[in-house]
Amino acid sequence: MVKKNSFFKFRYSYSSLMVLWYGLSIGCFVPAYAALEKSVAILETTQFQLLGTEHGRLALTIKADEMCQYENGNITLSGGIEIVLFNHKMDGEEGPIHIQAGTLSYNKEKELCMVEGHVLVSKPQQQFSITTAQLWYDMKEEILFTELPIVIADKENVLKGSGLRATRDLTKYTITAPNGTVDIKQEVVLGG
Repeated sequence: MVKKNSFFKFRYSYSSLMVLWYGLSIGCFVPAYAALEKSVAILETTQFQLLGTEHGRLALTIKADEMCQYENGNITLSGGIEIVLFNHKMDGEEGPIHIQAGTLSYNKEKELCMVEGHVLVSKPQQQFSITTAQLWYDMKEEILFTELPIVIADKENVLKGSGLRATRDLTKYTITAPNGTVDIKQEVVLGG
């Protein structure tokens, strides 16, 4: 009988260990899976176009092949993104800002918008353009920024480097790590 009891105890202990092992192994994976945020779109559309107004005037247009809006307010656009931002200053010389990209992601909580996939930002009337792989827009601070390589071209110069911080209207910008050379024409000072 001693042998039966010891066999029963061994079998009981072995079974308990197996149940415990399975429980722990399954338990380790459940929290990781449960922690993943499920992002199911609540709204999806194709051939998306948005016209935005400000004080009764057209302020922007956005076009994309696909748009998804999520429960948390985040939005993604993909395929042929075209954005036009209109500037209604009195002088009218600025002209609109055009943005082209492959995808756009908007994070409502952080108020950040990211465009990526051969991003081209241009002011055609001023022959000004910025090319990069990814560009962020902080809606709180109203600045554009990236840490990736960029190329800025205007009528006379081409600036290259990595990293950019710019105002919303692109009138002021800083390249954080410039490289290359730029020729600056000096004006002749009369008199003297």
